[in-house]
Amino acid sequence: MARRPVLLPRGRLIAHRGGAAHAPENTLQALAGVPMLGTDWAEVDVRLTGCGTPVLLHDPDLDATTSGRGPLAAVAAADLARMDAALWFGAGAVAEPPPSLARALALAGRVGLGLNLELKPPAEAGEEAALGLVTAVARAIEAAPLPPGRLVVTSTSAAVVSLAARLLPTLPVGPVLRRPGDVAVLAEVLDLADLVVVNGRRFGPRAIRTLRSRADPPLVLVYGTDSRRRLRRLIRAGAAAAIVDAPDRILGAPLPTPLLPVWLRRLRNRWSGKG
Repeated sequence: MARRPVLLPRGRLIAHRGGAAHAPENTLQALAGVPMLGTDWAEVDVRLTGCGTPVLLHDPDLDATTSGRGPLAAVAAADLARMDAALWFGAGAVAEPPPSLARALALAGRVGLGLNLELKPPAEAGEEAALGLVTAVARAIEAAPLPPGRLVVTSTSAAVVSLAARLLPTLPVGPVLRRPGDVAVLAEVLDLADLVVVNGRRFGPRAIRTLRSRADPPLVLVYGTDSRRRLRRLIRAGAAAAIVDAPDRILGAPLPTPLLPVWLRRLRNRWSGKG
């Protein structure tokens, strides 16, 4: 099959969750600041609310990154307007609710960003849940399309990738491989993938060369490491770009804000008596 083209990011770097070291992850303020980080691409996570609206949120629940509690799937989009997705980031963050995908696409179009949408269905989701997610995302993209080559869709779910390839035929799609064993598990969708996103801590240069040696090789993106030395090795092996929390740090600037791991953010929020 012919690969759908992707316009590679400036500096070969993509701002993870909108540049999560600099601004609250998966927010509009994060996306608005991406061009100042030395790149013109961002990766964001997309989930559905209980009413079927696609919004930017990494976790299935609201606890780690918003002022809300409980699963996202239990609330309607209107409920999110009363929540703050920036409260726990620290100084300099501006209060804002978890944004809808529609607003994120509109902002990306205005500031000239490319977006990697990682679609996250509920855990153990079946075909129906995957279809609901991809269909909702397809509607949002149709209403606010980005220029050709500036939007890709990825997921750890084989069902989501297969449906995205069918329902979004003009967009590059591909799986996210968290561990080497996923290559066999997701072999079927690898055959139709335009790109593959791999965990840079678990996939080394040899694994990337193997992916790139396929008869019709997909583009390879890496995530999970901010080590300049390792990223150089992976890019030399054939990776096209890296998804990192602080693109400007990889380019030489200091990291201004330490990014706390999710488990530590959960503990902090619990100790603070949030909610």
